[in-house]
Amino acid sequence: MNTKKVKTDEGEGILIITLNSPETLNALSSQILQELDEIIDKIWYEKYSGVIIRGEGRAFSAGADINELYSLENFHQAYEYLRNGQRILSKLEKLKYITVAAIDGYALGGGFELALACTFRVATKNSKLGLPEINLGILPGYGGTQRLSRLISPQKAKKLIMEGKIISAQEALEIGAIDDIAEDNQELIKKAKEIIFKFKDKNPTALRYIVELCNISSSGELEENLRTEALFCASCISSPYAKNKMKEFLEKKRK
Repeated sequence: MNTKKVKTDEGEGILIITLNSPETLNALSSQILQELDEIIDKIWYEKYSGVIIRGEGRAFSAGADINELYSLENFHQAYEYLRNGQRILSKLEKLKYITVAAIDGYALGGGFELALACTFRVATKNSKLGLPEINLGILPGYGGTQRLSRLISPQKAKKLIMEGKIISAQEALEIGAIDDIAEDNQELIKKAKEIIFKFKDKNPTALRYIVELCNISSSGELEENLRTEALFCASCISSPYAKNKMKEFLEKKRK
């Protein structure tokens, strides 16, 4: 009987998703990715303040399942395998909720790519992060080259990925790959929740649009991106939520 490798818990309006395969350091096996995909589908239209993703045991996730990668027999199998992982992480990135990767321990390879697909990242001070795929003769295949470049600049990402370097949480903070550092796991979850609560009273639609616009800022034509920005902003301006907020502001100003 297949036991679940991803579990969920909720409280305070926040869903916590836990990768629950500590014996493999939460390697992103096909089973874990499938269960994560199913959870994302299930919560797509739910109402949460945010989502936290964490790992059970010594790692957030130590990377892709190397046994599975090794078993891929040809180019076609490898390509379809990678595209499936990319699809799931892109779906995570497009969730309407603020998502926070709560990293305690290793976040390497596919594990770090999973964290990069979240809105924000927090790590304990002893965590280790990186995309060391080059040491196996390969490269990141779940969006790591794209999302890390977008986050810390193409030049910094290129150097880190080509060297296959594993860095400390402090180094990751300094280059902008994570957003905060916690002392231990208990403080980690607290800080992850604090990030989500910061945005609790903001328009969730506007927040989602901001994330999407910032994500496409380094790609496409400027004029096309500006047109998309105007469309998203116009959608917000014409919404009842924004009309009420602007009305409140104007009424306060008149007093």
